[in-house]
Amino acid sequence: MSIPKAIALLGLGRRNLRLIPVDEQCRMNVPLLEAAIAEDRAAGRAQIGVIACAGTVSTGAIDPLEDIAALCSKHGLWLHVDGAYGAAAALAAPEKFRGLRSADSISLDLHKWLYQPVDCGMLLFADPNHARAAFSQTGEYARVLATDPLESTAFFEESLELSRRFRALKIWLSLRYHGLRAFRAAIRDDLEHAQLLAASIRNTPELELLAPVELSAVCFRYRRGPAPRRGTGLDELNAAILRRVIENGRVYFSNAVVRGQFALRACFVNHRTRAEDVALIVPEVLRAAREIVSEA
Repeated sequence: MSIPKAIALLGLGRRNLRLIPVDEQCRMNVPLLEAAIAEDRAAGRAQIGVIACAGTVSTGAIDPLEDIAALCSKHGLWLHVDGAYGAAAALAAPEKFRGLRSADSISLDLHKWLYQPVDCGMLLFADPNHARAAFSQTGEYARVLATDPLESTAFFEESLELSRRFRALKIWLSLRYHGLRAFRAAIRDDLEHAQLLAASIRNTPELELLAPVELSAVCFRYRRGPAPRRGTGLDELNAAILRRVIENGRVYFSNAVVRGQFALRACFVNHRTRAEDVALIVPEVLRAAREIVSEA
């Protein structure tokens, strides 16, 4: 959602945003990305960069960052990594994010997975001079910012916003008080909770996973018995199950659309969640499903 908005804001036009299909793991398909780059170049289209995901919001999929970075380096393209939801998990599971250090820029929403209140975002640059030059009025001003550390504190001149709250204070205080070790431990717990739920779903014949569980997002659905049956109103049934679960008030989760299918989506980004809470999810889904089916 944020990427088309950024393209429009830059005045490039959404028609110039090239969408790349994903593979079976819900990750960007690198051969198709390479083919799209070659096709655009052959047609004489100017290219700016590639936007990869380090944990998509729907499923938590992590694009093959190393391979994408190699392509970008080969063709001289900027690599931006949208890590709004997932990139913070690199603190606890860096092995999942190989290639992230090759990004030219990374975006993070600290209110998503560093347990901060809304809103708290961050944009990191491998070379901050690019950001300073983009918002400077002259090249000379950019040169001064690059050489004078005192001048570089004028953060309000390095973004689209002007007046704004001191959002950085809450994350700074949290890190100073708790330390990175506490954040790493909390994120590891969230990752483990997602795997616990995934295992419970696999052991429940009435349910099925709709996407691999890479981080803390679990997309699944009720499937009416031990074998999946497509085209039988499952989207409507699962939407009704979601509403009933929320009405029952014992657990809360949201939804997503995975390969055109309505999915129940549980995403663990709360440091207070316990294994006992995770154990409630599957029984609550089955309870809601049986209530709805009996009422039909």
